[in-house]
Amino acid sequence: MQALVTFAVTDGVGLLTLNRPERLNALDDAMHRALDAAWVDAYHSDARVIVVTGAGRAFTAGADMERLDRLAAGGDFDIPRPGALTAAFDGIDAPAALMTSYTFPLASPKPVIAAINGPCVGVGVLIAAACDIRFASPTAMFSAAFPQRAVVAEFGLDWLLPRIVGRGIAADILLSGRRVEAEEAARIGFVSRVIEADFLDSVLAYAREMAATASPRSTRLIKQQLWDSATSDYVSASQRGWDLLKESFGTQDFAEGIASFREQRPPRFIGA
Repeated sequence: MQALVTFAVTDGVGLLTLNRPERLNALDDAMHRALDAAWVDAYHSDARVIVVTGAGRAFTAGADMERLDRLAAGGDFDIPRPGALTAAFDGIDAPAALMTSYTFPLASPKPVIAAINGPCVGVGVLIAAACDIRFASPTAMFSAAFPQRAVVAEFGLDWLLPRIVGRGIAADILLSGRRVEAEEAARIGFVSRVIEADFLDSVLAYAREMAATASPRSTRLIKQQLWDSATSDYVSASQRGWDLLKESFGTQDFAEGIASFREQRPPRFIGA
């Protein structure tokens, strides 16, 4: 039987692939369970950086229509409620509300990169937005068509998207449900850039460079800084950064970072 989500680690990079290409990687009940399990594998693996992508020609078409049909008929399905994965990630210093299939990249102590290889629709936009860094192929397309389905922006996308692209552009995207093509996504800052050639290989090369040269302790703390700073003022962020900087000076990773620079060699960081 085909694995609905795959995860494998090479050279310090974990590649998580939504793997239901015949349905454009649409998320049904079974695929949600597989995605949850893959996030757990990613967290416990020795990967230092995670890349998320889709098999075939789509990132994900969002919720599977059969699930939506059941809900429209008065049925229920396993909505990944906030905090649903908390027990599987004991020890992560992040709000329980982030522990869902869609938003775990925000909680992950490891950097998570979205390699958006095609259509990214509905909750796919949320998964991409929750990632730390986003790259798009020329065939990528985004649509948060919530008004067209008579639902609302879910799992905090209404909080997250304005902090990436600004309130006005977020309102345009969420209220209209219109398509956003790859080049526009880059122009408004939703993706870092559009990669024309050797898309996934280029994203993986970027991730390998990060895994090889960045201190896992530093990337974990910088992710925490970015999260904390989203809801604090400059003075608080500056003081928090100063406190963390002083702590960094006493770490083995700091000594290794300086030594590797002076010796002009790759760093050998010990891990998170």
